[in-house]
Amino acid sequence: MSEFGAKIFGAPLVFVDIETNGLNHVRGRVIEVAAIRVENGKIVGSVNTLLDPETELPYYITSLTGITTDQVRKAPTFDQVADELKELLDGAVFVAHNVRFDYSFLKQEFGRLGMDFLPKQLCTVRLSRALYPHERSHKLESLIQRHGFTFAQRHRAYDDAAVLWQFLQYIAKHFPPEQIDAAVAKQLKQPAIPKQLQPELVRDLPNTPGVYIFEDSEGRPLYVGKSINIKQRVLSHFGRDHAEVKEFKISQNISHITTHQTPGELSALLLESRLVKELQPLYNRQLRRTSKLILAEQQLDKEGYLQVQLTETAAIEPESATQVLAVYPRRSKAKQNLLELQKTYDLCPKLLGLEKASGSCFLYQLKKCRGACIGQESAPSYNRRLHEAFDHQRIQAWPYSGAVLVEEKTPDTTSRGIVIDQWCVIGELTQEPYCEPLLTSQDKSFDLDTYKILQSFLANKLNTLRIQAVSLEQLGV
Repeated sequence: MSEFGAKIFGAPLVFVDIETNGLNHVRGRVIEVAAIRVENGKIVGSVNTLLDPETELPYYITSLTGITTDQVRKAPTFDQVADELKELLDGAVFVAHNVRFDYSFLKQEFGRLGMDFLPKQLCTVRLSRALYPHERSHKLESLIQRHGFTFAQRHRAYDDAAVLWQFLQYIAKHFPPEQIDAAVAKQLKQPAIPKQLQPELVRDLPNTPGVYIFEDSEGRPLYVGKSINIKQRVLSHFGRDHAEVKEFKISQNISHITTHQTPGELSALLLESRLVKELQPLYNRQLRRTSKLILAEQQLDKEGYLQVQLTETAAIEPESATQVLAVYPRRSKAKQNLLELQKTYDLCPKLLGLEKASGSCFLYQLKKCRGACIGQESAPSYNRRLHEAFDHQRIQAWPYSGAVLVEEKTPDTTSRGIVIDQWCVIGELTQEPYCEPLLTSQDKSFDLDTYKILQSFLANKLNTLRIQAVSLEQLGV
């Protein structure tokens, strides 16, 4: 439990501040973001980074913040930090000074990536006004001077966000919990529970990682989702059902919620992906099983040049997955991507399979092709550029010599792990204290969504996992 008495301190809080390029939230971009997550009175995580808005910064923004165009050009773009930021904000109260400003910019940034963003919001300007009605100014600068808060650099995102955490700690010491709760309650309203749901069902939802399934009165799945905190994520659905058509339809039809707790986020992601494909819920658009995939495969012609051929398949064989240059959901998407790669990497449209010709390609006649189609560019040179073009799209080689047991780091005494080989989940291991391990095996099949989940985790969150080499003989299979 939190050491602070007010109810707000019992919820995860994320203190957020952003700096922008000065335009409104519709056309403007975030150039710096800081988010500090606090749980039970302790800082448990943070994000603090400059962002490349891919535009020049106005002089007055540089004068105010000290952030220059050269600095942001070296920084990541928003899409490169979006997943990390979204995870930090998941299930938490979004706290900011003039919260609608920060929220509007971040909602627009997430929206450009097709990501939903509608957290509970707590405005420290409104909170200050409620607790200090006699004060004339409630600007952040005024709060700093009035209460003696410390910071290293004003108008920089992390320091300004940290001041907000100081402010909440300050009011916890100077006001009774009931007064703080009353001030917060005016801003935070508990979402209305859909009338078909039993209140105790929502009340008893676990505050743990896992997967949840919304079902209608006939038990048919409406939506499958995952979260590092099931209860908070489910409540967030009900808090926005008035603002989004999909959420409104779900709330009108939901009658039951089934949950599956998992050791951590990785196992939740994998389970969500599998259940969406198995259950085909009505309101899940992503992760649903596609009947056919389009593969871009490479073939060496008799002159030694790599040609690209599009083939349709229902499944990818695990042993040949790394030979695939790219995977697409539709042939139109494949051709669009090939055209983009041709322009970016100066590839030959004939060798890419975009054009049929007996001699040179049409672009060569326009002097826009280096002539690989008629042997004027050497095969090694062209093939090297082709591999570079597909390098970020092709399925990466499995980084281990064989199967591995992946366990998420949890304080639970029960050991749970996933057995993976060649990007394929081939089993799940559970071991209760003082018991023999129980392995549930499954057929080895390559799934593109599973690959993307595992590849991302191994690249960015390796420190959250325990990985050890394992053989099926060791597991008694």
